[in-house]
Amino acid sequence: LSFLKQLWKITWSDEFQSIWWVDDGVFVAINEEMFKKEVLARRGLGIVFEMESMECFHRQLDLCGLCKLPEVSDLSKSGDEFPAEAAAPAPRKFLCFYYSPSFKRDHPQLPARCKPR
Repeated sequence: LSFLKQLWKITWSDEFQSIWWVDDGVFVAINEEMFKKEVLARRGLGIVFEMESMECFHRQLDLCGLCKLPEVSDLSKSGDEFPAEAAAPAPRKFLCFYYSPSFKRDHPQLPARCKPR
């Protein structure tokens, strides 16, 4: 699958707790420490992306037009934004939020429409 299609797939998957939609599907939140172990460290048949580092992942997000938001404090005012399975939200320093006007939860055809920068 293309990078965006795979990203779309894992944000919807119950298998991954390190990435989820917030703010009604406008932003993607990633717990980076958990994401490295849960997604990027996979090899063999379970591989998700052909990269091992967050730097490469960030570069790919940027190339696909998803930008990292500099300030997260205004995005999540309550614990309701975090996955229910998490006993406690990750420390803010490990959470990153990504946004693209073209990458939203409610548009199933979206990954095909996103254009790399």
